[in-house]
Amino acid sequence: MGLQWMILTYVVAAEAAIAALLTLPSPKLLKGGLVSLISLLLQPALFIVPFAGFLLLDIYWKNEHRLMCAGENCTASERDRYEKSIIMSSIMNLQTA
Repeated sequence: MGLQWMILTYVVAAEAAIAALLTLPSPKLLKGGLVSLISLLLQPALFIVPFAGFLLLDIYWKNEHRLMCAGENCTASERDRYEKSIIMSSIMNLQTA
């Protein structure tokens, strides 16, 4: 999961650099060529928005379907699974941060 977020971070940084480059004042001929080159480069990267949506849905799904065991009706094995899932969730959150 951390690798996915790192890739997404690099893509957003590249888009910010491209936006800054396009907003700098330059001659019309140079700017036109630059815009066409950037649009050709960005067309294969159109999967980024669905990819980011998938990552957000993955986080939502994992948060909503986390094991819950807070009552006295939990067995020892359910409590162990619950504690293990909390620990693994904490570890995964630390690795992606």
